[in-house]
Amino acid sequence: MAKSSRASSRKANNQRLKAKVFGPVELERNARLSAKLLELVAAPKPEQADDESMNIVDDAATTTKTEKESATVADEAAMDIDTVKTAVTSSKSSSKKGRIEKRRKTSKIVFPKYGDKAKKKRKH
Repeated sequence: MAKSSRASSRKANNQRLKAKVFGPVELERNARLSAKLLELVAAPKPEQADDESMNIVDDAATTTKTEKESATVADEAAMDIDTVKTAVTSSKSSSKKGRIEKRRKTSKIVFPKYGDKAKKKRKH
């Protein structure tokens, strides 16, 4: 007859394995992980080379009038495109009125209706 996992001998063997085999392995793993974390904390932070490129410089002094004009034309075109998109999306949302329609699965099997059951329900 097989021993279940609740048997006392099985429990004792598992406890011995945890203590003698898996315990030291887990301790070594924790030691390696903590050493790695301590090494990462002790290391200096890397300097970011993109700091200067991310800074915003006052462009008013360097831009010319033609650049400003082209920027305003581009902004107006972008604004026109945005208004067209919102008009299209608003017409779609108004037709659905915020309701989510879920597909309902219909059974492809059709069972015949028998008159026996209907007669029994009427009698009761």
